[in-house]
Amino acid sequence: MFQILNPIWLFGISGIIIPLLIHLWNVKKGKTLKIGSVSLLNESSRQNARSLRLLDLLLLLLRCLLIIIVSILLAEPVWISSNTANQEGGWILIEKDNFTETYSHFQKEIDSLNKAGYNLHLFEPGFKAADINKLKDSETINDNIATQLSYWSLLRMLDHEIPAGLRAYIFTPNRLNRFKGERPEIVTKLNWKIYIPKDSNATWIEGAWFTNDSIRAVIAQSEPKGIKKIPVNIDPSNRKAEFAIDIQDGNTSLSFKNASLSEQKPVRIDTSAIRIAVYTDHFEKDAEYLNAAIRAIQKYTEKKIELSSVNSGAINGDQNIIFWLSEKKPAESQIRNLRAGSSLFIYEKGKTEEVNSLIKLPEHSLQKEEIKLRKRVAIAEPSKNNYTVWEDGFGQPLLDLETVNKLKLYHFYTRFNPEWNGLVWNEDFAKILVPLIIPELHNSVSDSYDSRSITESWILPAKAQIKSGSVLKNAESDLKHVFWISLMLLFLAERWLSFRKNVN
Repeated sequence: MFQILNPIWLFGISGIIIPLLIHLWNVKKGKTLKIGSVSLLNESSRQNARSLRLLDLLLLLLRCLLIIIVSILLAEPVWISSNTANQEGGWILIEKDNFTETYSHFQKEIDSLNKAGYNLHLFEPGFKAADINKLKDSETINDNIATQLSYWSLLRMLDHEIPAGLRAYIFTPNRLNRFKGERPEIVTKLNWKIYIPKDSNATWIEGAWFTNDSIRAVIAQSEPKGIKKIPVNIDPSNRKAEFAIDIQDGNTSLSFKNASLSEQKPVRIDTSAIRIAVYTDHFEKDAEYLNAAIRAIQKYTEKKIELSSVNSGAINGDQNIIFWLSEKKPAESQIRNLRAGSSLFIYEKGKTEEVNSLIKLPEHSLQKEEIKLRKRVAIAEPSKNNYTVWEDGFGQPLLDLETVNKLKLYHFYTRFNPEWNGLVWNEDFAKILVPLIIPELHNSVSDSYDSRSITESWILPAKAQIKSGSVLKNAESDLKHVFWISLMLLFLAERWLSFRKNVN
C-alpha cells in the first residue's frame, strides 16, 4: 500500500498553476494574411494560423510532472506491505550458551514448533538461523558476548530484524540480571518461556578484613528467591576451617577450600583502618546521633574504625571520611589536600522549608519502614552531574554525590536531627549509613554470581500484543529512490524538448 509520511508537502503540487499560466500567456494570436483577391478562394478553405502545437503541450506536461514528483519526494513516500500478525510461521529463539539445558526443558514444544514451520534462530545480535541437530552436538561457549547483553536490548534488536507478521517463541533461563534497563515497547507478537537453571545457587566472599583477633568475612549467597549476606569470624589458626588463607607479596587473601566454590578468585583481606572525622560546629546534637551510629557499625562489622572529632582547621589528607556538620563550607585549600578516594559529607545551606514527605532510600537498602521527612533545604534546580543517593517523596534529592578529582562530595539537604526527619530514630539508621562508610560491602552483585529469578508476570515487554490485521511498522519500504530516478528522467526529457523548440 502506497503511503505518504509528510502529506503537508503535497500542497506543493498546486505549483503546477505557474507553468499553466505561463503557457496560456504565451499563446500567440493567429496572423492575418493579406492577398490581392479573394475571388478564387472557397469558403471551406479558410483556416486560422495557431502557435499552440503538440510539442508545447508535451513540454507543459513534463514541467507539471516535475513539480508533482518534487512535491511527492518532499512528502516522503513509502510502500507498506500488507503483511499482518496472522501470517503463519515464526522464529524459535534460544541462546547458544544455554541451548543444551534449554532444549532439555522444552524439547517437545521446540520440536513441535519446528515441525509446524518455525525456524530456529540464536537469541543474540544478528539472530542467525541455526540447525537444531548441529547445536545438539556443539560445545557450550560460556564467554559469548550475548551473555552480557540485556534481554531488553535484544528484544529491541529483534523487533527490527524479524520479518513482519512472524511470531517469536523465546526460551531462556529466568535470571533477573539479564533483564536490565528500560522495558521495551515492541510490535512483534511473542511468547516467552522460562525455567530455573541447574546452577541456580551461588556462594561467594563479598569482603574480608582483619579484626583484633580474627578475620571477619561477609559470605553472600544467591538463590532464585534473593540474596542474603552472612558475616562470619574466621580463626586463622584453625586448619579445619572451610577457608584458605594465602600470603603473597605481602598481601593476604581469603578463598574457599571447597572445590565447587573455588572458582571465585581469592579476595584480598583488608588490613587498613577507616579514619572518620566529624566536624560539629553548632550541630552538637546531630553529631551525637551520628557518632552513636558509627560506633554501632564498628561493633557490628568489627571493622577497624578510628573516629575523631575535629575543628575546622584539623582536616587533612589522613582521613578517609569527613562529616562536615556545618553550613559553613570548608576552605578550598582543605578540600584539595584530601587524598583521592576519600569522602566529604557536607550540610548544604539554603532556605529551610517545612514538608510532609518521606525519605526514599535505594531499592537495595535495608529500609523496612517509612522514614518521615519534616524539613529540608530547598533546591532551586538539581545538578545534572550529581548522582542522587537519597531522595524525598517528590523525587527531589536529599543526598547526592558529586565526584571532583577522585574525591567524593556528598551534599546533604536535611539534617541528622529528629526535628528535621525520622532518620536518626530509625532502628536501621546505622545500617543505612554502612554504604557511605564501607561501600565495598554494598557494591552491586556480580552478574556471574547473581542467580535471582524474575517474576513471570514481568517477562513480557510493553505492548507485545498487536491487533489482528494491523499494519506492522517494520514492513515499510522507502520509495524515494524510485521517484529520484523518475525525476531525473523527466528533467532530461524536458531539457531535450525545450532545446528542440528553441532550435526550430
